[in-house]
Order: sequence, then C-alpha cells, then structure tokens
Amino acid sequence: MFRKTRKTVLMVFCAVAIVLIGIFGIRYYLDHVRLPEIAPRQVVAEYFEALKGKDYKKAYSFISLRHYNNSYNQFIDRVSMYSPEMQLEVAGETIKGDTAVVDARVVVPLQFGPYSSYSNMDLVRVKREWKIIHP
Repeated sequence: MFRKTRKTVLMVFCAVAIVLIGIFGIRYYLDHVRLPEIAPRQVVAEYFEALKGKDYKKAYSFISLRHYNNSYNQFIDRVSMYSPEMQLEVAGETIKGDTAVVDARVVVPLQFGPYSSYSNMDLVRVKREWKIIHP
C-alpha cells in the first residue's frame, strides 16, 4: 500500500512539474523569442505622431525607461518645443536580436526653407515591445 501511495505522489509531482515547465516555456517564448507585433520603424513613426499631436503621455510610453533617466516632466519640457509641422521620413531599419536602429530624416518647415536632420534612433526590445533608447 505504501508503494502505491508513493508512486501516486511521484506521478502527481511529475505531472505538476511538466505543466509548470510548459507554462513558463510558453511565457518565455512570448516574452523573449517571438518578435513584437509592431516593427521598430512603426514605433518611431507613432512616437513622432504623438509628439506632433502633443500627446506626450503616449510619446513617453514608447521610451525605454531602463535607458532614459529623465522624469516625465523633464521629457515634456524637452519635447514641447518640437514643431507640430515636422515630418518624419524613415529610410530603413536594422534589427539585430533585441536591438534595432531606425534611420530617419526629420524635416521641419521654416520661414526660409525646410530644415532637415538625419538621425539614427536606437531601440531595444523589452519583452514584446520595441522601446526607444534615446528620444
């Protein structure tokens, strides 16, 4: 009788272990292996659209807080002077593992002609989202 109980407990323990391994394996896959649904170039485009629309809370949500040390208020002070007429042109993106670089050109119309600036925006994958490292 003791052997049967011991065998049952061992089988239950193995079943629970298999279920837990499966759950954590799926969670790890979803968080670390499967690519994010929104591409880095889309993240940068949505970030600029939020800035143009003065939706600073949404723009701030695209930033990797692990890499950006300024507060939300400091962020607003910095980006509130951006022109709502600025245009973003994404030239390309490069993805290497959990990092990405988006090549972008920002054009701001000025009184004496447009000003353009080329920039590389670095992004990092945080779980299932791309986040901008240095806005």
